[in-house]
Amino acid sequence: MLLNIYIKNFGIIAQLRFDLQKGFNVLTGETGAGKSVIIDALQIALGGRSSGDQIRTGSEKTLLQATFDIGANKETAFLLADAGIDPAEDSIMVMTREITRAGKNICRLNEQAVTLGLYRKIGSSLADMHMQPELNSLLSQEKQRQLLDRFAGAGALAALKEVNSLYARWHEARRYYDQLNAEAGDRARRIDMLRYQIEEIRRAELTPGEDIELEAEKNILANAEKISMLAAEAYDALYEGKSSQYSAVDLLARAVDSLRNLVSLDQRNAAVLADLENIRYQAEDAARYLSSYRDGVEFSQARFEAVGERLEQIKKLKKKYGGSIPEIINFLEGAQKELVKLENIEESLDQAAGEVKEIAGGYYKAAGILSAARREAAGVLQEAVKRELLNLEMGRVEFKAVFSDLEGPAQGGLDRLEFMISTNPGEPLKPLAKIASGGELTRIMLALKALLADADEIPVLVFDEADTGIGGRALQAVAEKMQQLGRRRQVICVTHSAQVASLGDAHLRIVKEYDGERTATRIKLLDHQERLEELARMLGGREVTEVTMQHAKQMLHLSSEHQT
Repeated sequence: MLLNIYIKNFGIIAQLRFDLQKGFNVLTGETGAGKSVIIDALQIALGGRSSGDQIRTGSEKTLLQATFDIGANKETAFLLADAGIDPAEDSIMVMTREITRAGKNICRLNEQAVTLGLYRKIGSSLADMHMQPELNSLLSQEKQRQLLDRFAGAGALAALKEVNSLYARWHEARRYYDQLNAEAGDRARRIDMLRYQIEEIRRAELTPGEDIELEAEKNILANAEKISMLAAEAYDALYEGKSSQYSAVDLLARAVDSLRNLVSLDQRNAAVLADLENIRYQAEDAARYLSSYRDGVEFSQARFEAVGERLEQIKKLKKKYGGSIPEIINFLEGAQKELVKLENIEESLDQAAGEVKEIAGGYYKAAGILSAARREAAGVLQEAVKRELLNLEMGRVEFKAVFSDLEGPAQGGLDRLEFMISTNPGEPLKPLAKIASGGELTRIMLALKALLADADEIPVLVFDEADTGIGGRALQAVAEKMQQLGRRRQVICVTHSAQVASLGDAHLRIVKEYDGERTATRIKLLDHQERLEELARMLGGREVTEVTMQHAKQMLHLSSEHQT
């Protein structure tokens, strides 16, 4: 059940927290007091659509919180476990949603941040919202089919899950078959293109890193004369020397000889001698390398042109097939795979067609089981709805679930379903959208909810002004039906009707107050006397008279008798 609601900086509400009771909770108050604001806040707290415009003027963010005792709700427990969230040991679930003007949307379950998608699923498993505009959802054929499936029970829902799983597989297999079929239509031209591309890349015999090595070689060839001169100069300085100047090796040799004589006199210089000898050997090695390197540097016009042509060839391949040699090789591998597929496309098409047919066979079998379950449940539902509507002052109503078959596989099965109704004897059955008024839709929804109360696990039902467009005996019947629902579920109803309010197990009054600067909304759980006064106000308007007070007392007395 919903234990309490906390609202901060939402609409005209600065801050508001209130508890709810088991059974049938009614919320009343003057027009504009904030009843709909509270319901809007609850809807958003459960994952509904939100807007920055709903944030209280002068505030940058709103905070909405709904605290539930989830008890043994299996669907909620499954969703939490599937998301890796451990439920609290006391079964308390706190749903918190923070929305900023900048568009930031933070959702938390027991202080753990979650996606809006998961948050919304948890919310829909805990509470079912019925607001006046949303009653029109009952006119949707999809919504009607969902209601029938839930009424049909676990067997139908399991069959629906199997149907949807098979449909997803069939849809993917059909998409692949259609793709192959489209490719087959352009097969010959594509094969020719792939063969040309593959042969062009293969003929080039590319090697990873080859372009880098060729660029380095090209640079050496282009600068061969300068490279040779610099190597010769370095070699001469190290080893040959000049007529007027010793080479570095010669000078190092003389230094080594002098140090040897020094060490013979003072051993403390032995380490310096060893270092200097190593330096001389390294200088000699460097000189030999430079001599060999200098002799190997040779400019070849033919090689220079060959390297340039090879680099140009690689450049053209890069422009066609990728920005680097590895990318060109990857393109080649992909082209080869595609070529194999196209060359064997007839076989692939046969295999794909066989898979589509096989999955479709399983789908039609499962869809047939689902359709049979739906039609069996529809027969029971039709009679049950008529009985419920009779109790809701819609006597002699004809109600029927009319089926027609879809042409091919679809999400949800092969059935097109529409609820048809005739509210007057002798009139033909017509779709709800063409017959039912707002008041009639409310009663039809209540009838369905009463029938689904045992099949559904959703513990909380919320109605916003469900009494709109209903009066007299019909209104009394609606009130009594909500009270009955409250014995099996927690029911929360915003109402302007004293008849509905008098049957509530708990009565909360919403008032709007002005403190001289801002308007604020307050809410209070009424005691017996306060409840009498509120009912009298609802009956008589601004002036509470002895007559309206007596009427209110009588309503509460009858309500207590009705509850017992």
